[in-house]
Amino acid sequence: MNRQGSPAQTILEYAEEVNADLIVIGSRGLNAISEFILGSVSHNVVQHAKIPVLVVK
Repeated sequence: MNRQGSPAQTILEYAEEVNADLIVIGSRGLNAISEFILGSVSHNVVQHAKIPVLVVK
């Protein structure tokens, strides 16, 4: 299964498709400035998920 698009949006769509109860995602540990400039997949997933998200560092 090959998916394309925004990583955060793809994760959220897949979690909904499979009726997931929890999303587990890693954190790259970017500092606040790097996260602001580059954006963060884990941050976006946490902000937009309709189910609980566990961020592992």
